Amino acid sequence: MRTFTLILGVLIVLSAIIAVNAFYTVRQDQQAIVLQFGNPVAVRNAPGTDEAGLYFKIPVMQQVTLLDRKNLGLDISDIDVLASDQRRLTVDAFVRWRIKEPLLFYQRLRDERAAEAQLDRFTESAIREALGDVPVPEIVSGQRTALMNRIRDNVNQNLLATGIDIIDVRIRQADLPTDIAEGVYNRMRTDRLQEAERIRAEGEERARLIRATGQREATVLLAQAREQSERIRGEGDARRNEIYASAYNVDPDFFRFYRSLIACERSIQQGTKLIIDPSNLGVCDIFSEEAERTGR
Repeated sequence: MRTFTLILGVLIVLSAIIAVNAFYTVRQDQQAIVLQFGNPVAVRNAPGTDEAGLYFKIPVMQQVTLLDRKNLGLDISDIDVLASDQRRLTVDAFVRWRIKEPLLFYQRLRDERAAEAQLDRFTESAIREALGDVPVPEIVSGQRTALMNRIRDNVNQNLLATGIDIIDVRIRQADLPTDIAEGVYNRMRTDRLQEAERIRAEGEERARLIRATGQREATVLLAQAREQSERIRGEGDARRNEIYASAYNVDPDFFRFYRSLIACERSIQQGTKLIIDPSNLGVCDIFSEEAERTGR
């Protein structure tokens, strides 16, 4: 009885183990390859299909290998590249890829680690080949998109028989090595300083020219203004003399009398002795008496 119970317990445990191993699940982001004694016999949820779910397999005889269905990424750093202008660059790149044909992928590469090793090797080779045909300025800021597309197509062609699809290749960074970058920086700094000195010298020369032109124009304007003022003053004096002469000719006696009054007024204001014509004697006396009387 005890032996029977033991055998029954062993059978129940074995049945449970077999039952557990008889089923497997494939998620939406996975694809599965069913192997029978190491040989692929079925593919579940391959790209282009919708077969995620619970499946049955023959325990012990069949095994299941799960592969990613989603897009995968691979960083490739510190790639030494010699550009066409013989300048060295250190390039960091990023590869986006996926398993397009799971059966072919398993037959050629088996797992993702081997796939990444192949990707690393072929991508480095494609980057060196593509970037080696162009100068550094084109790599840094020129036809960068065209270069990345060329690298992607090259890697895709080399991995065509492995079931891998290269979605994109991106150059994240392309820098000069540290020792070379310092020399390039110093040379660029010197060039910029020289350019600044040249621009500053041209600016100072232009400023001197503008100041000289301004001073010359100011001198010309002042001379013209002075000439015009002298001419206007001369015309005014001539017109004044003309008016005086006309007035004198109209009534010479009154004009002499008027001039005597002006002379008397100035002599009194300045305290000077006045000498007048004998015919005008008494004019200043009258004028003086009137000034003393009125207080003016």
